[in-house]
Amino acid sequence: MKAIKYLIAGALFAAVSTTAFAQEVSRDAQLEAIRNEIKANPNDPNAAKDLVKAYTKEYKKDADALVLLGNVYFGAKQYTKALEYADMALARNKNCGNAFILKGDVAAVSQDDGGEAAGWYQQAMTIDPKNPEGYMRYANVYRKRSPEESERALNELRKNIPDFPVEAEAAHTFYGTGNYEKAFEHFAKADKSKINEDQLAEYALTAMYIDKKDEALELAKYGITKFPENVSFIRLALINAIGTDKHADAVAYAEDLIKREGDKNAGDITYYGQALAGVKKYDEAIAQYQKALQLDDKNLKPLEYISEAYFGKGETDKALQYANEYLEKDDNARISDYDKLANIYMSLVKDSVDRQANFNKAMAVYDKVVTKFPQRATWAHSQKATAAFIAEMENEYPQLYKVVIDELENKSDRSAAETQYLASAYRSMGYHFWASKNDLNAALPYFEKLVKFSPDNSLATKFFEAKKAYDEEMQNAANAEE
Repeated sequence: MKAIKYLIAGALFAAVSTTAFAQEVSRDAQLEAIRNEIKANPNDPNAAKDLVKAYTKEYKKDADALVLLGNVYFGAKQYTKALEYADMALARNKNCGNAFILKGDVAAVSQDDGGEAAGWYQQAMTIDPKNPEGYMRYANVYRKRSPEESERALNELRKNIPDFPVEAEAAHTFYGTGNYEKAFEHFAKADKSKINEDQLAEYALTAMYIDKKDEALELAKYGITKFPENVSFIRLALINAIGTDKHADAVAYAEDLIKREGDKNAGDITYYGQALAGVKKYDEAIAQYQKALQLDDKNLKPLEYISEAYFGKGETDKALQYANEYLEKDDNARISDYDKLANIYMSLVKDSVDRQANFNKAMAVYDKVVTKFPQRATWAHSQKATAAFIAEMENEYPQLYKVVIDELENKSDRSAAETQYLASAYRSMGYHFWASKNDLNAALPYFEKLVKFSPDNSLATKFFEAKKAYDEEMQNAANAEE
């Protein structure tokens, strides 16, 4: 089990008087000084020795203060020292829940022992049931090992501390580990009006990451209203307005963002360009993309967006120019980027006088995919066949579909996507022989294979009806001759 990274626990102290507040400030200042000296001298075992001596003398009877010192050493990855102060705290107060939590953190991180960590967290839950950190740490240990046990701990937390924002904290934990589905599940259970600013931002990001862009946009808009000074919510609203095709709103968010933050952020400028392109202000969009390239010449994505804008304007020559430039310069271009270039060429096939030349260029793009991404060769072959079929290139697509069929028909470990490619090939070849060649007998085996994957396929149903009628007609004609 990989070491689990936990948030460092900190004891909660109420400032009940001016004197108590002054003591807390003094203690925090002392801890910060110790932390800075240890950080400045990471290889010196005696770093901050005098500061630590003075601190422990002043707080020798304060178990929680000793745990805070242990947390400083934990943060510096000096785990033996951290345990020393956790044990010292327990010697002062055997019911110090934060000391057990610190010992659990050390076990989880330094010893890579989730089981031992859970044991310490469970002790914290037992002897300090009003401390939420023990429950949260324990639940996190069992999140994957035993979801039921994790949920049991959270239910105990709900029972013992009803006002604690359990769902928001659980969501935050899942967010930190990249489990966005679970994070969203817990955020959705939380009272949106009671979660803090950072958690609301995480909630919106979580929705966006799992492609719930409508929810993400609404959360961002709520954040703008509740935390008007936080531009992160404006940026999230901009991104998700683009993602939900609310481009007019996206333009407004972009202009508000740039008004507040200036026009020196290449990412913001790029999003502004996308918003403008969405409302068909292509020239303005191109100007923003070019500005983004000037601000950050290492991010080449705006080149592709410029291509898309020119394509939107109907200027396919420039669209091709920038699409090719992007693919030539960006080694990290994705398969979908190659597909976009091929689609530009295919858009010229139907009505162009250079029909065959443009078709050949589109096919060459997919051939590059095969070379650059050999694991996606079948996808590229299927795309070639489909593009040719849609463009009614009858001299091209039968052979291209045959390549797909030969690759996949007898493959024992076909993926679901590959099965779809094969079914599409059967359907198109069946249609080719039936509708284009009027050869129902040649079409028959393709439709028979198709219905094994798609029994209710409407085209196959119509074909079998036509084939039955054809066979009956042929039989009647034969009978008449007799």
